Amino acid sequence: ESAQTEMSFDNPCMTREAMADYLNTGISPVRVKFNRNRVTMVSVAFQPDGSIDLRIHQDFLTAPAEVRKALRTYLHTRRRAAWAVVTDYASRIETPGRAAGDAAAARRRRRAAAGQVFDLAKVRKEVNREFFNGRVKCSVEWGRASSARGATRSSSIRYGSWHADSRTIRVNPRLDDTKVPSEFIRYIVFHEMLHAVVPARNCGGRTVYHTDQFRTLEKAFPQINRMKRLCSELIDVL
Repeated sequence: ESAQTEMSFDNPCMTREAMADYLNTGISPVRVKFNRNRVTMVSVAFQPDGSIDLRIHQDFLTAPAEVRKALRTYLHTRRRAAWAVVTDYASRIETPGRAAGDAAAARRRRRAAAGQVFDLAKVRKEVNREFFNGRVKCSVEWGRASSARGATRSSSIRYGSWHADSRTIRVNPRLDDTKVPSEFIRYIVFHEMLHAVVPARNCGGRTVYHTDQFRTLEKAFPQINRMKRLCSELIDVL
């Protein structure tokens, strides 16, 4: 049965049903939705129950076999090399109005990254060049304003988050404040970019985001111990 699936997969064109069946030949169930989106050609959401939600442009039905195989590999292994094959193909899908859509999306990203005190786009570019040789492909933006000042006081703050499906870093808008050292903003962006380099691992059924490798690489940031202290000290300030 698997051999028949592989043979049909190698055909120049697949039906939506055949593609969905092929992508489900793995451990995790995949829910596939095809679209004709003009901007986002593929997005993946890994759910807590182990299932996967995939939204994909219909042009993947006629993609080369190696691209669709790479997509299946990524869904069931999260290998970055496989995802790179998928996104490279997605970037070359031509759709009406995509250029205009890309320009509009770029303008939205610039607005989302521009704070009153810190420009996250500039910080991302500097951190990427200094620590990652400019190799990390991601966007960065401030989080929703509802999580900013005026929120219920807490004993902890989530300063930033990494969203692998959209390759986006979101930074807590409370940090857009003159009381916050610029180096701390750089550290938060660095920390989240490191998640793009060192993906989470499954250890005994538990997802580990800060692996030993992650912690080792994180020490490359200057004055890392001071940055860790600021994580606690800024709670009272903000």
